Amino acid sequence: MAQQVFTIDGHAYNVRVMSLTRSFEVLDGENTGRTIADGAMFRDIIGTYYNYEMEIDCSKLSPGDYDELWEILSAPVDSHAVSFPYGRAGVLTQQMYVSSGSDQLQRVEDGKNFWAGLKIKYIAMRAKRVP
Repeated sequence: MAQQVFTIDGHAYNVRVMSLTRSFEVLDGENTGRTIADGAMFRDIIGTYYNYEMEIDCSKLSPGDYDELWEILSAPVDSHAVSFPYGRAGVLTQQMYVSSGSDQLQRVEDGKNFWAGLKIKYIAMRAKRVP
């Protein structure tokens, strides 16, 4: 995939996005269920949430910048302001939390650790579309 731009808390990183997957969830409230009379479904829709998963190549980052990005992504905070490509030519900016992340130790050289394959899952804090 060509280089994509994403920002987290207003900061852009010099990384190559290897894959970016967007998904949506239409979430229901507690009053959702089937009626007793005929089993028909009744939905109590809260709204539609847009979520993202991505894998990035961080090889252009300095070790310090990579560590900084890892610390930001893994911080125990409620959410981040995140921007991702959306639609054919748009950008979606919304509050999201990082639900998980992972990378792999590529090698150890001269006492330095080199990591690769950083994968992150972002979950929207609020519905982007409501009924």
